[in-house]
Amino acid sequence: MNLTRAHLFALATASGFLFPLSIPNVGIDTEFWLITVFVLLAWFVFRWDAVKRISQRGGRPETALGISLVVADYTFNWIRGSSVGIADLLVIFVGTIVAFYGYQSLKVFWVPATYGVVLLLGYQVVNLVPNLVALQDWLARLMATVLNALGISSTVSGEIVSMSTSGGTPILLDVGGPCTGVQGIIAFGMLSSMALLDLKPPKSRLVPIFALGFVGAFLINIVRLLLMFLTYEFTSLDVAVTLHIYVGYVVFIAWVVAFWGIAFRYLVPRNRPAQAGSDLPIVSAAHRSNEILNTIRGVHDPRQASPEDLSAKGF
Repeated sequence: MNLTRAHLFALATASGFLFPLSIPNVGIDTEFWLITVFVLLAWFVFRWDAVKRISQRGGRPETALGISLVVADYTFNWIRGSSVGIADLLVIFVGTIVAFYGYQSLKVFWVPATYGVVLLLGYQVVNLVPNLVALQDWLARLMATVLNALGISSTVSGEIVSMSTSGGTPILLDVGGPCTGVQGIIAFGMLSSMALLDLKPPKSRLVPIFALGFVGAFLINIVRLLLMFLTYEFTSLDVAVTLHIYVGYVVFIAWVVAFWGIAFRYLVPRNRPAQAGSDLPIVSAAHRSNEILNTIRGVHDPRQASPEDLSAKGF
């Protein structure tokens, strides 16, 4: 296979994201790294033809600027001894774009870049919320109600659900702040919705796309939480704790894939023709959905991270 500039750009982006692992005292924030990589993987699959058709080239000043941005970010994290997070990955991605294609090509990459910015701002807003007690208590009551309906005896007090394992061992499960899954809802609700914007659906369908994306992510989070309770009921504590670490990502990503399948069939026009004068035609959404489904099946390793910061007793 002949390596094109697009292939080299994709390799450079991947290398830029992995390189922090080799920097002493730096490393990566695994949760945010996995989310960002999944976003870019999806976008590259959807828009690979568009990337291959980019005709712009960065001049030497732009190449130097792009490389400088990436090096500066590495250096900043090395001095601070901090992990590479969303903001850093966004800088690395933008720097790589500028180095390869020049700043004018950034318009082609607006969806993944915007996703990173909005995700970063959304997480900051969540961090400013003093507490999520009302949501925690509601989720705890919901879990107790569902468990009792399934024949599993449980009681609830505030955010604490009391139940027993299949072996009769009583346990108290705390639906803490991270258990609400707000960060996962923001991350994967936005991912499921924004990935479709580059396919330019009609404005009349934008509201259904975003509504279904976020409502679905919220409901899937409830499913995730219920699965956690059931694993504590029907498996050993060690198995439940292990599943607790990574099952959230499996559930959320399964939802994203299912949502894309629904959206491609009912919400986004199929085989929409390219706009006059455009050198970046929009390819068949159905074809791209099949590609990304096959790609996801082969690359995801859920054991690498958790969908939110976990405590010993929380979800």
